[in-house]
Amino acid sequence: GYSEITFSKVAVITQAREGIIHKEYHLCTGDPVLIGPDKVKVIGNTNFDIADQLSDLDMEAIHSKASKEMELCGIPIRIKNAFDPDHPGTVISVDYISPEPRVEMICGRNDIEAIEVMDPEMVSQPGYDHNLLKHFYDTNISYIAKTTNANTITHYVPQKNRRIDECVLRIAHNLPNATIRRFPVAIVAVIGSNMRLPGFLSKAADALYRAQINVLALVQASRQVNMQFILERSDFETAQKVLHKAFVENG
Repeated sequence: GYSEITFSKVAVITQAREGIIHKEYHLCTGDPVLIGPDKVKVIGNTNFDIADQLSDLDMEAIHSKASKEMELCGIPIRIKNAFDPDHPGTVISVDYISPEPRVEMICGRNDIEAIEVMDPEMVSQPGYDHNLLKHFYDTNISYIAKTTNANTITHYVPQKNRRIDECVLRIAHNLPNATIRRFPVAIVAVIGSNMRLPGFLSKAADALYRAQINVLALVQASRQVNMQFILERSDFETAQKVLHKAFVENG
């Protein structure tokens, strides 16, 4: 937290070649407690874009405010395990792209609430989403993911936010013809700096299918660094295990 922000400011002022942060763990391809320490691998190299994706899922390699200052100054960060001092750790740099297509981490959150707004009047109406997001802004709620179609917009937000009830009431008051539904979900993400290859999405969906896991929704931006699967919370741990096995253990 604050120590990392201080660290970043010192690195920027001194124009350091590299910043080294010692953690009690390695930055790995998955949660070693869940997946198994013998199955996960140290990532080794990644970039600040991937660090942003991890931060959004509450998997901070480094405090987001600290990493942003160093990113803007082009200073790489090395994450080392304090209990494994001889290991080089993982370097987070500005322009790293994996030379081979690969997944760098499987992770997620199971403390997410979906806020679904379905409104027949939404179809082809300019600015509908803007009006909806105003209520999120006014109640200081940031969303992790978002899905849309012709008449439905769903935002996925951390359940710990205490103003969700207020936000939903504001939406209902402003959009009286909309049907609003709230329900608990989990997000499991497949993240990597080089996943622009046909078949990555298919491979992930097949792994979930074989484990009899239903995908409630899917989010992947055109930059293809983060596939987010919206799932039932009961599937949270199993989904991480089968995706890690498909992309990391089996390659």
